[in-house]
Amino acid sequence: MKSIILTVILSFVSLSLFPQQTARERIEQRRLEKTKQNSGSSTSQTNRSDIRLNDILENARWSRIIYRYIDLTNPTNSPLYFPETPVDGKMNLFSTLFRSLQNNDIEAYEYLDGRESFTDEYLINFTEFLDRFDIYYETNNGTITVHDADIPSHLVQGYYLKVVYYFDTASSSLKVLPISLCPILYKIDNYEDTTRYPLFWVPYSEIEQKLRQMPAMSSSINNNMRGSIDDFFRTRMYDGEIYKTGNPGNLSISQYTNSPQEMKAEQERIEQELIDFEKQLSREPVGNHIQNNKNTKNRRQRTSVISKSNNTGAQQSMRNRRY
Repeated sequence: MKSIILTVILSFVSLSLFPQQTARERIEQRRLEKTKQNSGSSTSQTNRSDIRLNDILENARWSRIIYRYIDLTNPTNSPLYFPETPVDGKMNLFSTLFRSLQNNDIEAYEYLDGRESFTDEYLINFTEFLDRFDIYYETNNGTITVHDADIPSHLVQGYYLKVVYYFDTASSSLKVLPISLCPILYKIDNYEDTTRYPLFWVPYSEIEQKLRQMPAMSSSINNNMRGSIDDFFRTRMYDGEIYKTGNPGNLSISQYTNSPQEMKAEQERIEQELIDFEKQLSREPVGNHIQNNKNTKNRRQRTSVISKSNNTGAQQSMRNRRY
């Protein structure tokens, strides 16, 4: 009897302490528990997102990784937010991700500060996820039940979106491929401050088929203008600010700019570079644009005055600050 009581007490204590665990502690705990199971697995050593990305970019002559923040309070992005609560079989993007994760239809991965790793080591455990973010659920004979009203989709007011811009040789055009998506939960603490909680990363390839089946009303004026959520992402109908690009130091823009004004200017500079490159493709024969970019770069290197004026943003000191 004493052993039973002791077991119950220990279980309660562990559940109470769990939300205080860091992502790395949770990952290390699961890694130790699954060492034998994963010892012979090759998939645990392979970043699944990189597999598809490498396949697509194998013949690409130019590419650039871009991270954007999609603000769901922006009306342009409303197709991702509504309906707030599932109704008549219709769900918004987060509710779809949530149910898919609950039903083991997709795999999601821990949000790590500054990087993504889509390997077995970082897989999300759904029950741990519910406990960590205080999402109410019921358990009956080992089956977890979460009612629609308890899915915190109304609190998910943003997404991080990772995409790759690349030059497609076959079509001689610039294409943009969604790579991964991270929902962001907003919570108000006791001091009335709002805090962002990135929940998890999910590879776009995991949810692509589901998003193709999700209708998206793209116009409030013409309700017959419909597409899918997949169309919404692929045709870049969203409005999202750039917060990071692929770079050797893996730094976000806020880490190498000195002020909000400098950060805004850097975002606009990168955005304009992407626009100019796409326009350049439409004016030049296949292959010429890449050689011209190299020639332009060489001319700038030979002229120090021009170089200084064009590289002001790149000369900013890089400090280890979080985004």
